[in-house]
Amino acid sequence: MSLESSTTSTSLDAIRSELTRTKVSTSTLNLVVWIDDPKRRDWILERAGKLAEKHPSFTLILDHTGKRGGEATVTTLARDAEPSVTLRGERVEIDVSDASPDMISGYVAGLCTPSVPTILWWSGMRDDSRPIFEKLLPFVQTLLFDSSGGARDEEAMRRLVAFHAAHPEVELRDLAWMRLRPWQDMIANFFDEPTGPDEVFTIRRLHIASGSDSEAFYLAGWLASRLGWTASGRDAFTDRKGGPVAFERKRVGDIRRVQTVCLDSETSWYHGEVTKDPGVVKIWVEGEHERAPRLFPLQAIDNASLLERAVLETGADELFESALRSAGTLLG
Repeated sequence: MSLESSTTSTSLDAIRSELTRTKVSTSTLNLVVWIDDPKRRDWILERAGKLAEKHPSFTLILDHTGKRGGEATVTTLARDAEPSVTLRGERVEIDVSDASPDMISGYVAGLCTPSVPTILWWSGMRDDSRPIFEKLLPFVQTLLFDSSGGARDEEAMRRLVAFHAAHPEVELRDLAWMRLRPWQDMIANFFDEPTGPDEVFTIRRLHIASGSDSEAFYLAGWLASRLGWTASGRDAFTDRKGGPVAFERKRVGDIRRVQTVCLDSETSWYHGEVTKDPGVVKIWVEGEHERAPRLFPLQAIDNASLLERAVLETGADELFESALRSAGTLLG
């Protein structure tokens, strides 16, 4: 597919004029991407580009980093290209560093096709971006977030919990949650041999070490939903019989990565730990149900695939929302 890119002013009329150069186009979704962190700009642009290459979509990049120099770039199918219908490739990148919230929302209203879903990938890290987020929200059916994308602490998770409570109608996707699927599968190996029917209900302590807090909260919330625990306060659960389960977390290792998971029951201690090879996890059990160490591959999930899944999935994810509500209680 032959594409052409042209640079123009950031006026809405100028951008529309460039878009009309292409032949009839079709899109199945609008992907609006907000960037205000210069350190993550290239990372986000690369992954948004990979998604646009695979799916018929209109991509609108709202660049608030100041790196675009007050201009817009419009990418469309080349004028003399075939076929006569553009299936993918329309992309607009705009420097919005000096734009008002009303002007920015005007770009979304004026450029995005209203008949297809609009997904907002919000990577905002700055407090002064909040008024713009509020302006864009009415156009959005799905909000894509990454609560551990650029931060290790719990602040982004707190914001997401508060947002979901205030806007339950918006479908949420958090890449931090979606990265945990390999660990969810891994934890099942703790109990893949008979340990007695009540063993999992005598767990009294959960410890998770991770490079970012979001992964620890999500993994704890997911495990609680599997074992019938209820988040009961700051770093605390109650099991289905009313017994206390302490939750301990430690920030260790690379951002966005889980390092260890430990479950302590009344009789045994279940351990899972990443080895020197980050793609391998060692699992072993000490105590009454002692089990020799075993090695398991940890499935690698690249961020481009996560983004694609987040964009293409439809409907609310009840398991994710349950984990998010648990996180809200665990945060205190």
